Amino acid sequence: MSLYLRLFFLFLLVVFFSGLTMVLGPASFSFHDLFDSGDLNSFISMVLLELRLPRVFAAVFAGAALSVAGLSLQSVFRNPLAGPFVLGISSGASFGVALVLLAGFSYGSFGLFPAAAIGAFTVTFLVLMFSRFFESSSMVLVVGLMISYIVDACITLLMHFSEAESLRSYVAWGMGSFSRLTLSSVPSFFIAFVLGLSLILFSMRYLNAVRLGDGFVKGLGLSVRLYQTLVLIGASILTAATTVFCGPIAFLGLAVPHIAFALFKTSNHRVLIPASILIGANLSLCVGLLPQIPLNALMSIFGVPVVFWVLLSSRYKKKESFYG
Repeated sequence: MSLYLRLFFLFLLVVFFSGLTMVLGPASFSFHDLFDSGDLNSFISMVLLELRLPRVFAAVFAGAALSVAGLSLQSVFRNPLAGPFVLGISSGASFGVALVLLAGFSYGSFGLFPAAAIGAFTVTFLVLMFSRFFESSSMVLVVGLMISYIVDACITLLMHFSEAESLRSYVAWGMGSFSRLTLSSVPSFFIAFVLGLSLILFSMRYLNAVRLGDGFVKGLGLSVRLYQTLVLIGASILTAATTVFCGPIAFLGLAVPHIAFALFKTSNHRVLIPASILIGANLSLCVGLLPQIPLNALMSIFGVPVVFWVLLSSRYKKKESFYG
């Protein structure tokens, strides 16, 4: 009962912060204005439905997507510092977006998502391929960082040779924002979120078993390669969608799984996944209440202390830790 109460409390917080996002801003409204449609004039309707409601969806989907992606990657690689940003998946998605915005290979959000997905999948494939050569998950993180540096170097070259207008667009996009999502793009973000989450939920049994090692997974009759690939593809889809519609967001996928583990004290992904979704949504909504400050700056201010906490935590110095 305590478990369900905590999850329900987190859900109520999502509702509360969503309401705050709707009413707070340069033009302030009351909660009464949200539910009394008879008093809404055209200006209030436009602000609420065209600007603030998409921002709520962007924060919830982005927070949930990156949190689940980070949780699944930390479980697969059995490393508390694994995540979409650390492994270079976010950089791969950013490179795909850079090809569109800076090189002009396609136009519109429907062109951005395939490019970002291909970039994320490419980096995921490279990390997965190199992981076969290393037994240590720490080495896999090093490989991910090296690939990320190479991808970032390619993005820098594109920025150097791009036109000023395209460069301004990409720099503004790179700061991250929940205000970029439009109401017409919400269904696209939702479909990508459901698709990526479904692949991870399908691999729930594998995620619960892999923390004990690949040998234990094989003993259960599960295919390590198949489920690992499904999880990485799911995490790539979630990361690519978030990168397209909100920009690259650092530290969120790294920090939230640790907060979920600290609050619920369990390694069961049937609990950790919904907990991470709700915590990630709450954190994104809280940060989104300050839209005038670059999103990545706020996330870094919050995420860096969490990384230090992970490094200094004695939990990860023991063999019986959550990550094996």
